[in-house]
Amino acid sequence: MEKRFTTKSILHKLGIGKSYSGYNYILYAVELIAEDESVLSIITKSLYIDIAKEFHTSDTCVERNIRKVIEVIWKKSKTNKTLILKIFGSQYEVYKPSNKEFLELLYEYIKSLLQSILCKRKDMVKWWIQIN
Repeated sequence: MEKRFTTKSILHKLGIGKSYSGYNYILYAVELIAEDESVLSIITKSLYIDIAKEFHTSDTCVERNIRKVIEVIWKKSKTNKTLILKIFGSQYEVYKPSNKEFLELLYEYIKSLLQSILCKRKDMVKWWIQIN
């Protein structure tokens, strides 16, 4: 649940909302990648197909709509350049990532954010136990 909320928040900060079909595809893709990271190595043979089944569409439609989201994000890159650089790195300042690169880097960023939050929570629990 926290992963979905974090993904939504990041997509909104990147300028992408529910009006894009690719928005829901990306949310679901991150969930599937979290369940099994190996799907990133077979994105066209597994990930797109699983997303298409979930949303009753075709895998080519899924691929195209995710690509459209990436294009929109990069067109708006002047307004969210800092976040783009933070998530995707400076190499993507010149060109936009492929769908696979986008999903992989987005997932890794979300995973590191959630791990950071978890560590902070553990530290707070330890602190709370120490003072009581």
